[in-house]
Amino acid sequence: MKSKVEAYLGFAIKKGSAVLGCDNIVRARKRVYLLLYRPDLSPNSRKVVARCAEKFRCAACEYEFSLKNCKAIAVCDVNLAQAIIKNVAEEKNGK
Repeated sequence: MKSKVEAYLGFAIKKGSAVLGCDNIVRARKRVYLLLYRPDLSPNSRKVVARCAEKFRCAACEYEFSLKNCKAIAVCDVNLAQAIIKNVAEEKNGK
């Protein structure tokens, strides 16, 4: 069963308010409110995500999502980003 976070990511992708992949995130022209990356992201790509988090002044969270061939995703919708942050925190706290 999909988690709420993955459902919200699916909504963001369908809505067109998500940017997939580190290279595309660097070139993003939209306002980014959240960066999510998988635990198996390479150290160099983690540095890229950290720089993008500073550039966009947004949160960057590690989360195990199951999008195929994608290890980093940027959420460009403020409401979806807030919902994802809330649910990631709840999952980490064990609720």
